[in-house]
Amino acid sequence: MKIVNSKEVSVLVSGPFNDPFDYVLEYENINLNVGQIVLVPFGKRKIVGIIIGDGTKNIPKRKLKTVLKVYDLQPIPKPSIELMNFLASWYCVFRGLILKMILSPIEAITSPDYEKLYKSNLLNDNEINEFKDIKISKKRKIVLDFLSNLNIEKSQFMITKHTGVSKAILKDMVQKKLILERKVFKKVNLNHNLLKNSEENKKNYDFLNLEQKLAVDRINKSIINSKSDCFLLDGVPGSGKTETYFETVRTCLYQGKQALILLPEIVLTPDWEKRFFEKFSFAPLVWNSEITKKKKKIIWLSSLNGSAKVIVGARSALMIPISNLGLIIVDEEHEQAFKQEENIRYNARDMAIYRSTRSSVPIVLASATPSLETYYNAKNGKYIHLTLPKRATGATLPHVKLIDLTIFPPDKGKWLSPLLVGEIESKLKKKEQSLLFLNRRGYAPLSICNSCGDKIKCVNCDAWLVEHRSKNILVCHHCGHSRIFENICMKCGVKGQIRGCGPGVERIEEEIRETFPLARLIVLSSDTMNNHKILNDTVEKIKNNKVDIVIGTQMIAKGHDFPNLKLVGIVDSDVGLSGADLRASERTFQVLQQVSGRSGRHSKKDEDKGVVLIQTYDSKNPIINAIAKNNRNEFFDNELMSRQYANMPPYGRLAAIILSSKLEKKLETFSLELLKLAPLFKNVKIFGPAPAALYFLRGRFRRRFLIKSDKNVNIQDVILNWTRKINTPNHIKLTIDIDPFSFI
Repeated sequence: MKIVNSKEVSVLVSGPFNDPFDYVLEYENINLNVGQIVLVPFGKRKIVGIIIGDGTKNIPKRKLKTVLKVYDLQPIPKPSIELMNFLASWYCVFRGLILKMILSPIEAITSPDYEKLYKSNLLNDNEINEFKDIKISKKRKIVLDFLSNLNIEKSQFMITKHTGVSKAILKDMVQKKLILERKVFKKVNLNHNLLKNSEENKKNYDFLNLEQKLAVDRINKSIINSKSDCFLLDGVPGSGKTETYFETVRTCLYQGKQALILLPEIVLTPDWEKRFFEKFSFAPLVWNSEITKKKKKIIWLSSLNGSAKVIVGARSALMIPISNLGLIIVDEEHEQAFKQEENIRYNARDMAIYRSTRSSVPIVLASATPSLETYYNAKNGKYIHLTLPKRATGATLPHVKLIDLTIFPPDKGKWLSPLLVGEIESKLKKKEQSLLFLNRRGYAPLSICNSCGDKIKCVNCDAWLVEHRSKNILVCHHCGHSRIFENICMKCGVKGQIRGCGPGVERIEEEIRETFPLARLIVLSSDTMNNHKILNDTVEKIKNNKVDIVIGTQMIAKGHDFPNLKLVGIVDSDVGLSGADLRASERTFQVLQQVSGRSGRHSKKDEDKGVVLIQTYDSKNPIINAIAKNNRNEFFDNELMSRQYANMPPYGRLAAIILSSKLEKKLETFSLELLKLAPLFKNVKIFGPAPAALYFLRGRFRRRFLIKSDKNVNIQDVILNWTRKINTPNHIKLTIDIDPFSFI
């Protein structure tokens, strides 16, 4: 880390700022590192920032404000600063806003937990006589005897525990100068049993099959040699990807380094944490939006000082300043959840790859259904492709069958084909579990009035309200607006004529309860599994065979291993197969293949293997057929060919500009003014401004520009030079989205 020798320093402050500000240090001979965290005056406020170098010398010294405080913490590591700079540049956002994410929670810096240390202030017993006005009581004498070794400080906890005196006695002795007190940052006790004995390690390693061992050996080599190789760990569902990368984490710990593991959603962590603890005999530090500030402080500080060995979390965990990073894992790397769509828009997977290069550590992208970009990079040799073609349990892949609903339709008022119902009945008789997958929450995605035809919409969005019959409410899944369902049309006033159109998981639950009233049934969706404990308990129930039929949304599609699950029924596979979204078919294929992989993960006999039944009205669809034939690579190659023809990612580049305002007319006027200033380049195409797919969202009207270019174009410079030609009024919000995932 670079040393700052000048008394004048350049400080980047936390907030909407790109450029640093010059300050002066109080002491001339102080030597600080780049990345040192400081408190500085900023207008009428005090604000936290980091030193990023020597001062510019462009401002007279007498006009510079003084750094108020240098925090007694390790500096932010260089790779974190480099990540901040690159992420801000790539996604066209302020560096200071990325710094704010890195320095969060700010309480870890401004109000850390302190520990009080004490030592005697007396050289020998004779000095007691000098304190003639102080009565050396028995308790004070016990403390002085305990602190008789003048060179050793002892904590408040240790003193009170061994001497039995109160904290008030110690405070009084400090005031009377009998003892000296010093405050230090409280060290987090992370005394983990990090590694088991070597024989057990060898035993664990022997459980891996040949392909897993080869993958572990290849990744371990990069960990030991500190090489920033990017690996695609590509295995069929149930191939043991997690067990494989666990062994690389073990190697990272042997090297005395820290590991960062990114998971797409916090719902995956309970089961994952249990597997981790069984493997390592200690719990990783879990970082997500649900943990308390106190826990975040502990994780942040222990990551910075190197005592936290394994940190696992959602995308924001990437911003934690880890001082001794040795390995990064991105599990389910294809998941859209790694792309933040609000405020600062960034892709945590892509930025994790950049961070690995700056930290000289390998990164493992694990998936059964890689993103097209990752598949493309592995195919072209940019990433090292490690394949796990077999299930780790030795089980065979499930038998996939299509149910053509034009030939075998559901009974009137039902949503499940008789073929699927018959297969569920067969599994119930064998005491085997079934999973019905439908990626729609609630009872019905649309409610319509039979009398006037009015579709019930949200007051804040161009979106239908979803009926949640279990709670008797209508909910907008975009803004959260809800109201009680009264079955009265607000347009025509007719009662009892509102009906639900289409199925959600609640409607499938209703149908199953009518058909199989004795079956033990459970629904897994974000509405029913709204905290970790409920989810964890439910997963354990399923694993322990206390549930017969599971109905779930995509939260059940990945990361779970249910030994007795032998049937997966996909209720509506046609959802998401079409539309304007570039990645619609890719995402549909991924989620359907992931949920199919839940079936028969422990079935080793061919006659006992799992079954997947896919209901569809479009049995000729190439995506549906690719899943039925288990021919993933053919689908990916065809999709890449289509992308190449259209010069779409990964062959070309995309960016979006989203304009939003509460004032519709002024939004339209500003959009047209911005269009007039649009640059003209041969290899850059600008589309729009067009109303967004959801034109009215959360009370704001929205228009979008889509910018498409060749891969060698610096699309960020094009957009910034364009948008800086116009002053954006306060009532307009302008958002730049580089490499957009969402097109609504």
